[in-house]
Amino acid sequence: MFNKYQKGEYGYMNSYKKSKLIMSLIFAAMISFIIITMLIMFGSTQRIMVVFAIILVLPFAKFMIAYIMCITFKPMDRETYKYIKDKTVSQNGILLYDVVITESAGMKFYQSLCVSDGRIYAYIEDKNYKDRKNDYVRWIKNCISGTKFSYTIYVTDDKDEYIKKVNSVSKSNDKNERIDKHIVERILVTCV
Repeated sequence: MFNKYQKGEYGYMNSYKKSKLIMSLIFAAMISFIIITMLIMFGSTQRIMVVFAIILVLPFAKFMIAYIMCITFKPMDRETYKYIKDKTVSQNGILLYDVVITESAGMKFYQSLCVSDGRIYAYIEDKNYKDRKNDYVRWIKNCISGTKFSYTIYVTDDKDEYIKKVNSVSKSNDKNERIDKHIVERILVTCV
């Protein structure tokens, strides 16, 4: 609703968190208003109006949980984004930013992804990257596993190495470009 960025754009995650927090606060204010109004008017909450407050708890919880689930994800800072964007101007793949892949087991945050010609390169800013590298690769594999296409996945926490990999991508032919777009759609469907 309040999110001015699309999935895969830089700034999406901050905008997403902000919109979920605003909606949570709006519902919390509505619930509080109903209860305070009942207490002032009737001296108790034992009126039918309390049902409206109870019903509003469900959307409040939905938005608050969405906010809490994503609060720990930190997008790359603007300088890093500009650095990557400036250094990959001539890249031929599809670049995505602020990607949160979800599964039933949880969520993984990728600062940037590049999808091109049978390869997926991912840039991660995680202090425990060394221990979790295989998890990051596995989550991307699981995300695209329902397709019949095989992609090589490379994950790094070094932005210069990521830029080098992205710049090494050659221009895809039309068929592979359509497949890349399909894979990107598949990734974005599993994202918050």
